[in-house]
Amino acid sequence: MPTPRGWTVAVTGVIILVVGTAFGATPLRQLGFALTALVVIATGVVRHGRHELAASRTVNPGRARPGQTVTLDIVLRNEGKGPAPLLLLQDRLPPGVSGSARFALHGIEAAGSRSTSITLRAARRGRYAIGPLEISVVDPFGLARTMSRPSGTSELLIQPRMEALTLPRDVGERQSLATSAVKQPTGARGEDFYTLREYADGDDLRRVHWPSTAKRGRFMIRQEETPWHTRATILLDDRTAAHEVRSGESSFECAVEAAASVVDLYYRSGYGFRLLTAHNQGVAGGRGTDHWNRCLDALSEIEMPRAAPGDDALVLRLTEIEKARSPEAALVLVVGTLSAAEAVAVARCGRRFKQVTVVSFPAHRFAGKDTKTRWEAEGQVVDAVKLMKGSQVRTVVLGPQESLAGAWSSLAAGRQRDEGAWGRRPELV
Repeated sequence: MPTPRGWTVAVTGVIILVVGTAFGATPLRQLGFALTALVVIATGVVRHGRHELAASRTVNPGRARPGQTVTLDIVLRNEGKGPAPLLLLQDRLPPGVSGSARFALHGIEAAGSRSTSITLRAARRGRYAIGPLEISVVDPFGLARTMSRPSGTSELLIQPRMEALTLPRDVGERQSLATSAVKQPTGARGEDFYTLREYADGDDLRRVHWPSTAKRGRFMIRQEETPWHTRATILLDDRTAAHEVRSGESSFECAVEAAASVVDLYYRSGYGFRLLTAHNQGVAGGRGTDHWNRCLDALSEIEMPRAAPGDDALVLRLTEIEKARSPEAALVLVVGTLSAAEAVAVARCGRRFKQVTVVSFPAHRFAGKDTKTRWEAEGQVVDAVKLMKGSQVRTVVLGPQESLAGAWSSLAAGRQRDEGAWGRRPELV
């Protein structure tokens, strides 16, 4: 196909040819014929050239973080018997990926090859399709062009941002299966009788020791010893009603990044871990680099389902987790807004897990609501945290642009942050 320049030359040539013929001007007629013939010859050269182009693309690295530089290595080969003229190349980039993917090559000889690299960046997690590569063969005068797509698409996976976290002090003592059989007292279903203690909110009433209760005049609980294993469960709240977006900042995106940070923590610590969501089973338990990548890949593509009235998926998932038999070292729940009923369900999970931690990104801190509404929502958060604190659940409450690593470090040192230090409170307007 002629290029815009080619069409201009061809139309000009036809006009000159007609004018020269009408006035009997032989030089004009010759000039018009030459211009028209030049466009026809250029079109034949690019359409029926003896070159045959093949292309391959390599994305390095195939998995990256937001803002990280990704390199596309492109190799072009001329597998035909003739040289390829000027080549214009453009790799299609999806929305959200930035970079210069247009460049030119001054031809490729027969059986020759050329290689080039371009750099890209993606601002947000997700799976992106790069390509297809479009190659335009252009004649030396730029009068005609033919286009081909010798390569398909390549995938680029952008994983969530992660912060470096450290294990809480009382969990970090056992980091391998060889030491996971150390027995610890717990209220969960255990092996042998360990001791008696007073009843605490959330204890299973089936473990009340009635003779001691009658003797002492207060409820006494049988505490047994259970072999804790270096296994952890990360639960991400993906309910639409629990999250909010304001000025491009989303509580759900913060929760996804926090879940990725926790996954990375237990991977580096040698734990076995699994990733669950309120609506889906997520990734089953495992350990090692491949399992770590599977969890991060799942977080890269996760999206909130559509809003459903009366969505109690989180409570149902917590109940399912609590009823499982095998004890685990840690449960980390990453949520948006947490209600009192959900806080009770979290507290009950302490029977099975040695340590339960909640990382909350309340929706009202990300929403542009009035001051009164935000203060009321903040009060609900305080009540939920107090309820969980009575059951030894560690809690971190964060708002926009607040670092998880700083808050988590206080948990790693065995300190619970003061209620007044959770974050910026709603300003008075």
